[in-house]
Amino acid sequence: MLSDQTFDPVQMWKSWYDMMEKTWGKSMDDWVKTNEYSALMGEYQKWFFYSQDQYKKMADQVLYENNIPNKNEIARVAELVIQLEEKVEKLDERLDDDILTELRALREAVEKTKTPVKK
Repeated sequence: MLSDQTFDPVQMWKSWYDMMEKTWGKSMDDWVKTNEYSALMGEYQKWFFYSQDQYKKMADQVLYENNIPNKNEIARVAELVIQLEEKVEKLDERLDDDILTELRALREAVEKTKTPVKK
């Protein structure tokens, strides 16, 4: 007698996946809730931040030794450029105002000195 069922590898894989997911999911969930996991993650974070700090110091040292500006130095120069641009704009506005005032004064002086031409 032949069976009506055929071998379905996808269904077999899905069944296996579901069974493993339940087993491992429960195990991982239980482990994440332990003090050991918290301690392990705390140590990992300490190591990560220490490594990050050491890498930053090393990169800054390499930049310094090669006479290349670091991020903070570039930001400082950018701030100075912005401040300089603002000062130039203020001077330009003031100069424009002063020039316009002088031109008006000159125009008024010229108008006063003009005499009508008689024929």
